[in-house]
Amino acid sequence: MKSAVTVILLVFVAVSVVYLVVEGRSRPPQPQSDTAPLEPSVAAVGERPSPENAPAPARAAPGERQPEANAASVAETADALPQDAAASQRKVIGYYFHRSQRCRKCLAMEAYAEEALREGLSEAMESGQLEWLAVNVEEPEHEHFVGEYQLVASALVVVETERGKVTRSKKLERIWDLVDRRGDFQQYVLDEVGSYLESTP
Repeated sequence: MKSAVTVILLVFVAVSVVYLVVEGRSRPPQPQSDTAPLEPSVAAVGERPSPENAPAPARAAPGERQPEANAASVAETADALPQDAAASQRKVIGYYFHRSQRCRKCLAMEAYAEEALREGLSEAMESGQLEWLAVNVEEPEHEHFVGEYQLVASALVVVETERGKVTRSKKLERIWDLVDRRGDFQQYVLDEVGSYLESTP
């Protein structure tokens, strides 16, 4: 009977020792894992790694929130600037609409028109009063132009916008007739686009 009790007590003591050893090994990593992330965050916000900053959980939180607030304010300012600029700007846009498959005349018309605007109306281009855009109407985001300007082939359309909205537009129908006469083609484009610019303050 005594030997049985002795065996039970020895087993209980052994189990207790094993439990304490296992628990003692599992505890030390916890404080390290809690404090390890705080050190990079403190350094990131520019606090000195001094003993005063050691209990930094309270300081790290405000420091981490501050960049987020700055980023939000910068984003709001960036969003506001283009809208304000667009709201007060009136401009003329030269659109050259084309499809994915292009012929020699289509390529020539685009090249002649762009050259005419960039060289003949360079000041308006540089100031942003005039903009040149070549647009593939077969791309999904541009398909709406086909209905808006009744496009059946490559076309050059001069558009006036104010406060981001189209105020008037004109399709330059004669470009197909003049494509084989480069000088006449470019003069025609300059005259039409120039007339839009003259009435744009």
